[in-house]
Amino acid sequence: MTRLDPAELARRIADEPRCVDLRGLLLSGRCELFGEGEGFVARSVDFPFAAVGGVPSQEAILAAVEGAEERAASWAGEGSEGEWHLLVQPEAVERVAVALPSGWRRRGVRLHRWSGELPTAAQPEGAEMVLAADGHARAGLSLDHLPAALRREMESEHAAHQPLAAVLVDGRAAAYCYAAFLTESLWDVAVDTLQPYRRRGLAAACFRTLAAHLGRLGKRPVWGALTENEASLRLAAKLGFVPVAELTSFVITP
Repeated sequence: MTRLDPAELARRIADEPRCVDLRGLLLSGRCELFGEGEGFVARSVDFPFAAVGGVPSQEAILAAVEGAEERAASWAGEGSEGEWHLLVQPEAVERVAVALPSGWRRRGVRLHRWSGELPTAAQPEGAEMVLAADGHARAGLSLDHLPAALRREMESEHAAHQPLAAVLVDGRAAAYCYAAFLTESLWDVAVDTLQPYRRRGLAAACFRTLAAHLGRLGKRPVWGALTENEASLRLAAKLGFVPVAELTSFVITP
């Protein structure tokens, strides 16, 4: 691992939808860096996730994914299946594919940009909408009822302070949307609804509320989804997103 400057690397990368995760991770400062300035891997210290910039060496790739299976298993917790994702831009896919050891699977990722005017905040009927502009930690929202892997994600140092909108049912979060990563002009949409509350439009309401807030700050949403996740792709289209880029995620499951 070399002593690279995340902020300097971020300045070399365009602030555009296909790079929102990579730049957001670098700008957060919560990552470890492997490689050189022209080709590197940024590995999150909070999630089982890393992103490639440029075309890194085989040595840098192998160093970044060392222990990935164990990290994924630890993240998911007992009785859950974890995954570790390495997000790769098109120019580096073949280099990464050759460098990775056996066991990694290649999956497509589709990035979408927002196509219209930013929405207004929503208030779902019979539920309470909460906007936690400085993160759920400061807002005092309880996450104890979330599944283990999701709770660990939301309680991480990074996610705990990211802008979030949540629908509360009986005082507990039933659906949420938060900015997984932020750049100067973009934010990466992370959204989920707990199983008993799905198909009620709660996730869409959370997204509209957070998009309205961040839109006033000059940030537009980016929607990323695995190409095999038809439900996420349908929701993206319904909300007004249009595809702009195709990336690759290499995934390993313990």
